[in-house]
Amino acid sequence: MQLLVGLGAISKLLGQLPAGEGWLSGAERARWLEMKLPARRAQFLAGHGYARQLLARFDGGVFEDWSLSENEHGAPLATRRGVDVGLHVSISHSGGQLACAVAAKPVGVDIEQLGRKRDLPKLAKSLYPPAFSRALASEDAALHSQRFYRRWTLDEARAKATGRGLLRTTLAVQEWLPMSGPRADGWTWDLPSGCLAVAVLECAGEPVEFIFEGDAPTTGAHPWCWRVCTPAEMDQ
Repeated sequence: MQLLVGLGAISKLLGQLPAGEGWLSGAERARWLEMKLPARRAQFLAGHGYARQLLARFDGGVFEDWSLSENEHGAPLATRRGVDVGLHVSISHSGGQLACAVAAKPVGVDIEQLGRKRDLPKLAKSLYPPAFSRALASEDAALHSQRFYRRWTLDEARAKATGRGLLRTTLAVQEWLPMSGPRADGWTWDLPSGCLAVAVLECAGEPVEFIFEGDAPTTGAHPWCWRVCTPAEMDQ
């Protein structure tokens, strides 16, 4: 299975779009008009425009052939000339950067650019099973950010792939195990100042080939496998 991932600066991506916002569908334009903050409007335009570019590269056609609607949970749905072609799209933005993923299976992408300082051990304790928060607290402070955000972005990506969004109740009963080979269903990349994650559903051990567009990660992927913990495992 091929999975196309695009990365880029929002300011740069905006410069690649047709002038104005007339290329938005009626539903997209209605959502765009509801957004009051200029930064949020810019994120929306860049994300939906970049998704069209990636869809055209992934499945053919041109920018104008593609459109995005949303499901009942707000996740993007791709159509080509008004027809659902069974492709899945996910969009994420953080700190002026944007990531977009396209695949033939449900996919989620999350990017986090690390800016403000946060008490990550305390945050982990409020969100995750005791075993994870204890492991985080026992590590050197320099590793807190990497370990925490690898997990956080994976959780965000999988939540987008499911189409239901991130639920705090699920964070306390799931984990990601390092996994090589086709059993992986999540991947992270360490960025110069952040983390990128992609999660796929229904891949059933099918090998995934990543194709990158734009500012591709310079580090290799860390593969992971998602699973639900037993109560005993969560507190080990």
